[in-house]
Amino acid sequence: MPFRNTIGKNLILAISFMATLTISVSMIAAVTWETLDDQINSIVEKNIPTLKTSYQLERNTAGLQAALNQLGNNHDPLLHGELKQKVDEKLARITNTINHTSLTELHPSIKAEHEALLTDTAVYANLLYRHNMQHASLAQTENNIKWLHQDLVDELTPIRQEVEWQLTRMLPNAINIEAVADVMTEFSLIQSITVHESELYQLVQEIIQQRQSRDLGNAFYFIGYKTDEVSKMSQALNHYPSTVSYRQLLQELITIVEPNGILEQQLRLDVELHNAIDKFERQIQARLKHQEEVIQAIVEKENTSLRELNEQTREAVQLSNLILFVVVILSIFLSVILSIYLVGRGIVKRLNLLSQDLAAVANDHLNAQIQISGNDEIGKLGDNLRHFCQQMQEMQRSNALNLINNTQASIITCDLNGQVESVNPSAQTLFRYDTFPQNKTVWSLFDNKMQPRLQSLFDENSPLLLNSACQLTLKHAQESENNLYLRLDFRLFQQGSFEKVIVTMTDITEQENAARWLEKMVREKTQSLTNRNRQLKAEIEDRKRVEADLRSTQDELIQAAKMAVVGQTMTSLAHELNQPLSAISTHVFATKMAIERENYTKLPNSLEKIDNLTSRMGRIVASLRSFSKKQSASSPLIPVDVPSCFQQAMLIVESRAKVQKTRITSDINYPLRVQADQVQLEQVLVNLLVNSCDSVASCELREITVSELACENSRIRIAVCDSGKGFDAGIIKKLFIPFTTTKEVGLGLGLSICRSIMNRFDGDIFLASNLQGGAMVVLELNKHDDK
Repeated sequence: MPFRNTIGKNLILAISFMATLTISVSMIAAVTWETLDDQINSIVEKNIPTLKTSYQLERNTAGLQAALNQLGNNHDPLLHGELKQKVDEKLARITNTINHTSLTELHPSIKAEHEALLTDTAVYANLLYRHNMQHASLAQTENNIKWLHQDLVDELTPIRQEVEWQLTRMLPNAINIEAVADVMTEFSLIQSITVHESELYQLVQEIIQQRQSRDLGNAFYFIGYKTDEVSKMSQALNHYPSTVSYRQLLQELITIVEPNGILEQQLRLDVELHNAIDKFERQIQARLKHQEEVIQAIVEKENTSLRELNEQTREAVQLSNLILFVVVILSIFLSVILSIYLVGRGIVKRLNLLSQDLAAVANDHLNAQIQISGNDEIGKLGDNLRHFCQQMQEMQRSNALNLINNTQASIITCDLNGQVESVNPSAQTLFRYDTFPQNKTVWSLFDNKMQPRLQSLFDENSPLLLNSACQLTLKHAQESENNLYLRLDFRLFQQGSFEKVIVTMTDITEQENAARWLEKMVREKTQSLTNRNRQLKAEIEDRKRVEADLRSTQDELIQAAKMAVVGQTMTSLAHELNQPLSAISTHVFATKMAIERENYTKLPNSLEKIDNLTSRMGRIVASLRSFSKKQSASSPLIPVDVPSCFQQAMLIVESRAKVQKTRITSDINYPLRVQADQVQLEQVLVNLLVNSCDSVASCELREITVSELACENSRIRIAVCDSGKGFDAGIIKKLFIPFTTTKEVGLGLGLSICRSIMNRFDGDIFLASNLQGGAMVVLELNKHDDK
């Protein structure tokens, strides 16, 4: 007890001294933080508000600069008021911010400069508004000049054609030479006026573009010279009635661009406003620059004040750090002395050793050596722990032996070398031992064939030692009896500080015999299934051949339907081709006549028309050939554009539609791609359009419309509607049955073939009626994803 009291007194004394040091450190820290608090209050109440106001003033000044730039770059009078309001808002913010600088020395200077800035900004905004309005008027005048110039150019065409016609009429006879000369003079005068008018227009455009850098007086003096010259030339055309309109347009142009006219007044006003705006822009920039200099002076002054406070704070912190450092060193020194004292007396070391021994016992290491001894309390704890370990070892040995002997399973325990240590009665009965012999290994209990497998389990890198467990099934031969099949479960267990092996043996003879019987049954069943599989493969090959024959028949049927459509449209196609041929013949005759007269000016136009007609005939024939080509049902599906398919189908059906005056329109005028076959999708559209033409043939209103209906994302629905009488309720369900038709002439295979083609596209076809009572056929296809 005196030992314990001595340690307690020493600990109380050490803790008291450490508490005294802690209080000292706290007092020093409190004084330091009080000083820092005074300095921070000074920064928060004086320096930071001033810096914040300077920052806001600088930010608002930058915003004002940006708003003025937007106002200056704007040329739309409608946006001027909105941009002017933004400038006023920025100026109001700057005014409010300047009011917060009333305590600074530079407040009068910055306030006076800002009031002058307000006045200049108001004048500047007014000038910009006037300039934008003037710029809009000038743009309107410039557009009027361009329109008059274009009208003059357009007016020349009929005048020249009239002159050419007169010359063509007079030259073959050439009876009245003076009339021919008069016409030639008129033509030459028109050409000259055209050249001078173009020069005048170019000069006006150049002066408008360069109005800021040119002398407008000299420029319009030269324009006046040009207008006088053009006016004199135009007066020479007064006796030509065909030039009345041309002369009126020319006079309007001269009125606008002549000296002291509308254009000169607008240009002079634009230059004056531009110069005034430049003056006020420079003046405003100077005032903004002066304002920024005042803001910079305020910021520099507050920065100097902050640096002084920072220096004072640094000195206070250095002194506090020095005191704290001394106190901390003293605390560390006392802590080291106290630790050496406690360790020197052996208390901490012995407690650590006792903790290690307790941890070993808690982890079932009952054979661990207890390191603590002595006559004190710690030594007594070590003796009690040692006695506890001995009692636990005795209990483990007794419990393990009782468990092994009382279980019905066959159990053997051995060491890591395979030496048998204990065998329960069930295992003795299994191996037919009345008394189990000594120094017996596990593998020696079995026949010679099994011994190498069992012995390998006790090697250094065996699964048993690596995984602490393994399982083995083997055959155990018995004399004059059937063989036994045993499953051996090997497990490592801890007995004290040593690892042992427990072997549990289970008789699985019945399970093994059942497994072998099942294997036999599986082999027989597998052989039966193999034979059946061969028969199924033969049947599949037969079905494939039948399917190929069906596809071939379907291709022939589709081709027959195509040729039927071609036959129905041949008369209208012949009429469609006959018209271009007649037009080509006419143009060829005209071309020959022009060559005989040596008039080559119209030859390119005639040849171009002939080329367009032959191209049109080629497209019709190519579309008919492509449609008539036999297509295999096994061709792969590709992305197909629906509008392109519709145009190809129209080349075949359009001629018939023209003959019966049927209007066919498509609302799908945008890219729409589906998964299909190009030719077969065209065939479906041709069949539907032909059926619609037959349906509306006897109606007064003959209209057919192709449109897209709303559908889910992965599908597309295309509707073909007509203005006919629609589908009869009694036959609408039978129209997809082959050889069912409502026409007087027809096989009734069109819709059936269309459904077959749509099924191949993984699509579908539906029959319905539109809102006007006519027929509607809906095609549903898979959408092609371009991503």
